[in-house]
Amino acid sequence: MLVYKQFYLVVVGLSCLSLIACSSAPAQVSNTAVLPYSALLESANANTPTVDDIFQLSASQQAEFLAYFNAPERQDVAAHRRVYQFLAQHLSGFDYQGKNYTATKAYALKSGNCISLAVLTKALADLAGVQIEFQSIISAPVLSFESDLMVSSDHVRTFLYDPAFIPEKDTFYFIKPSLVVDYLPSSADITGPRITQQTFIAMFYRNLAADALLAEQYDQALALLKTALQYAPDYSAVINLTAVVHRRMDEMQLAEQFYQYGLDVSASKVTLLTNYAVLKQSQGDPDTAQEMLQSLSSFNEYDPYLWYVLGKNAQQKNQYQEAVTYLYKAAEQAPYMHQLQLELALAYYRNNQTGRALQVLSKAAELVVDNNTQQRYHAKLEALKLRQSTH
Repeated sequence: MLVYKQFYLVVVGLSCLSLIACSSAPAQVSNTAVLPYSALLESANANTPTVDDIFQLSASQQAEFLAYFNAPERQDVAAHRRVYQFLAQHLSGFDYQGKNYTATKAYALKSGNCISLAVLTKALADLAGVQIEFQSIISAPVLSFESDLMVSSDHVRTFLYDPAFIPEKDTFYFIKPSLVVDYLPSSADITGPRITQQTFIAMFYRNLAADALLAEQYDQALALLKTALQYAPDYSAVINLTAVVHRRMDEMQLAEQFYQYGLDVSASKVTLLTNYAVLKQSQGDPDTAQEMLQSLSSFNEYDPYLWYVLGKNAQQKNQYQEAVTYLYKAAEQAPYMHQLQLELALAYYRNNQTGRALQVLSKAAELVVDNNTQQRYHAKLEALKLRQSTH
């Protein structure tokens, strides 16, 4: 019988983005599935920030920015570039610590996580009349372990659009002229879809809820999640966190209902199903848990780093066939990343598939451009060939 280490995956944001009007209205649910009723969720009444609280700058902060933005000597600079340049100057030495701050606080402290920087970017862009849009970025996960939670980060980048741009008639533009604000961009980052303003608002509330969960402030977490669900009722990360909080409060049946709801309405199902399987295992139903995990092989959700996390977790539990399945998906979705090919080769080796391990490790070595890393891969390859020849 498989033994599961009880880690529930929770995703929080380390983003860099923007867009969202402070008057944004909660989203309408179009799916026929109904959000589970939870008296705990419904009655949660801890104080939560409003959207205005999140995105509004103080009067003095607005005055400082507008003095810079409206200065006569800068009027020959495009509006979106002035916002970008102000951010670059004002935020010089910005401390990227993992704190979720409102625009006012991020401006004052020059600190916060990427979501905080995004909130500030949006606040400035609103004052300048500059359109902002944001896009999810699939980046190498930053993992931390808290009690029975494995916390992973997600990432978003911002587009600041040129408001003076006028498209020519009968001309197709792949993207409008813009500047990108990104948080420590990496060559390993993979661009994902654009994000609606409702989803971003839900992201911020979800981050605050994750902080409350880690502090065991469950009523606070539920109050924040209740608001997040009003803006993005089909957002997988919010539904998942809602289920995790209910499980922490020993409301196992409600946790299960939220997982089922999420699987019905969310486009991203892998984390939901994985955590649902952990819940089933904790309830003494390993057979159902195993069936759920096996069904993941039929999923094609595009997030190579998520499959990587699942593969590494499976290896830690000595579930090498599952590790091969997950890491194969990761490597298939990002075939140019030698690190994923290496992890897949190791999974094949541990699953006693030495021939496949050799093939994949050889591919990993071909992808490497750094000489030292390439030499290290070739050394592993020769050692593996030697081991194969002696068996």
